[in-house]
This record gives sequence, structure tokens and C-alpha cells, in this order.
Amino acid sequence: MQEYARIIIEEYCRSHPKTKKAAFLWDLLELSYTMECEPEEWEMLHLSELISREKNPELQEALEDLNEFLCG
Repeated sequence: MQEYARIIIEEYCRSHPKTKKAAFLWDLLELSYTMECEPEEWEMLHLSELISREKNPELQEALEDLNEFLCG
């Protein structure tokens, strides 16, 4: 996963600290660093939903990169 994508997601999480979306993305981001376990199916489905609804193209691209990294 590209470091730039991680930075974009981290910035989003820090600027929206009390949202469920940010908490969910932070958990997936931490998982991408450790890769001790694979994401669950529901997490990947939820991430796909977030990607399809995201209006910020930069964040959407970062989420797509995260999705590819976790699935690949």
C-alpha cells in the first residue's frame, strides 16, 4: 500500500475523530500495518460501500488502495 494513501486516510481520521467512519477506517489502517490477521468479510463489504459513496476523489483513491492491499 502506498504511504501517501495511508497519510490521506490518517488525515481524514484525525480531522473527523468522533465519527464511526473514522473509527472503522483507523482500525483497517492499523490492520494494514500489522497484517497479523485478515479483515473479516463484513469489513471488506463495508469498505466497498464507503468507496462507492465517497465524494472526495483523493480519499476515494486512498480507500481503493487500502481495499486492494487488504484483498491482495
